[in-house]
Amino acid sequence: MASGGRTGRNDGDTVESLAEVFRCFICMEKLRDARLCPHCSKLCCFSCIRRWLTEQRSQCPHCRASLHIHELVNCRWAEEVTNQLDSLKESAPSPSKKEEPDKDKCDEHHGEKLSVYCWTCKQSICHQCALWGGTHSGHTFKPLDGVYDEHVKKITDELNQLKRRHVELISLVQDVERNIESVKTAKDERVREIRNAVELMIARLESQLKSKLLTLMGQRSHLTQETELLESLIQKVNQKLTTCGKNELINISTELVEMFMVLNCSPCRKCSVPSER
Repeated sequence: MASGGRTGRNDGDTVESLAEVFRCFICMEKLRDARLCPHCSKLCCFSCIRRWLTEQRSQCPHCRASLHIHELVNCRWAEEVTNQLDSLKESAPSPSKKEEPDKDKCDEHHGEKLSVYCWTCKQSICHQCALWGGTHSGHTFKPLDGVYDEHVKKITDELNQLKRRHVELISLVQDVERNIESVKTAKDERVREIRNAVELMIARLESQLKSKLLTLMGQRSHLTQETELLESLIQKVNQKLTTCGKNELINISTELVEMFMVLNCSPCRKCSVPSER
């Protein structure tokens, strides 16, 4: 008997595990008109994934791969599997159901299942406490299952809102990631533009400096030649002053002075740097 109980519990655990696999990863409910993402093989309801792809973006909300409605794989077999799982869950003993008497037993009346909710005391009690205990005389009672269902519904509603917020946060994260990529791309394009502009300015500057350098080198060559001629002339005149006799120096004096006057009166070539264009 004990072995049979353990086998039934293991079967129930297996059914529950399989049921989790065949839940929609978007709404976390039982699959309806199941579709499969060809990228990550996750199952979801067609209405859920269609709403996501239509209202949010063309990406799988699980693996974020690019996805379109026509790419979804129709899994008709999934509905048959979920139906079979429902049948197995009904026939197989559920761990939660077997543990329920242990959890929901009355402390005062051992063995009695908690079946009533005292609305006045906000406490779960058994039918004996409600009818004959005397502690809850005149109190307002409600069926425990009904109160339990109400609480489950409240929790489920809040949980569904939390799931929707989770999906929205995923969407916001993806938006931020796209903005980051856009900023990086814009920065790279701007850097390329600046580099191209700088390289063009450098090329123009080199061309302008080359032209100026050639002009200055030409001026230096001309001035060097003129300097060398003057140095030669000065050397010759100094030699005449030291070697010529008085009579000879007097005879050539007029000619030398006139030559000096011509040279001194001639304009001196000024070296100027060509202006920038």
